[in-house]
Amino acid sequence: MKLSKIVTILIISLFSINTYAGGGWTKQKGKTYIKVSGWWIESKNNFNGEGIESSAAVDRGLFNVNIYVEYGVTDRITAIGYIPFFSRAYENREIDQDGLVSGERPGGDINTFGDSEIGVKYRLFKNERVSLAGSLILGLPFGDEGSVDDIPSLATGDGEFNQIIRFDAGVSLLNNSNLSLYGNGYLGFNNRTNGFSDEFRFGLEVGVGLFDTSLWVVQKLDLIESFENGDDIDQSVGGSIFANNTEVVNLTTELAYNLTKKLGVSGSIAIPVSGTNVFSDPAYSVGIFLDIK
Repeated sequence: MKLSKIVTILIISLFSINTYAGGGWTKQKGKTYIKVSGWWIESKNNFNGEGIESSAAVDRGLFNVNIYVEYGVTDRITAIGYIPFFSRAYENREIDQDGLVSGERPGGDINTFGDSEIGVKYRLFKNERVSLAGSLILGLPFGDEGSVDDIPSLATGDGEFNQIIRFDAGVSLLNNSNLSLYGNGYLGFNNRTNGFSDEFRFGLEVGVGLFDTSLWVVQKLDLIESFENGDDIDQSVGGSIFANNTEVVNLTTELAYNLTKKLGVSGSIAIPVSGTNVFSDPAYSVGIFLDIK
């Protein structure tokens, strides 16, 4: 098993599928949602290529500071942007039983701009309870594919331009001053270039609003499955670390609290419950958001 694959599927599962906050709903014209957050993970435990939990030789970590924006161009069209303006990938030093640093794994890090995403969401249908929307999201390869000579698999980007088509269906189940409840589901297709396999994506989400929606508790289930239609890319040398044919089932729990009508804070934990070539330890995120209604 190649350690580069572990970093690959972590980035896919924890960046891309948890980015889009609006679900089946678009923003009203002129309204804006902005969120600045950081997320991180450090682990050497993983599900290997056969889906069995195992451990690598050393700890690897990822840290990211990003901004996510939704803006209502019209009532039906929402512009979307995701920019990780600081991204750090690192590998800790390998220490032997005598406490000495191994010459084979001295550790290292890379700190750069990260791969970004821009997109547009279009409302297809809406009534009092149900809203359907379609999105086109473009992945921009602004990150570094791997410039650390002795650890070529460390990277903050995959070097490929991808396109995601996604359809969301949101349902308002309950909405009053005491309790609010919604559900959302989505289907998506990720077209990857440069010989990488395309992907099928699926997700479900349930959110509960408490205390006049001052506190939101959200539970998400996300799945990525490969079509296995790409080239046999050699990931053992430098270049892109994004491996082909990786799959994951991911659970995320998020809390969001409104400090004022516009300003709030959030935190989340994301756990890969099964998969191949994926960290089996959780990832964490904290952020602050501004909802200009």
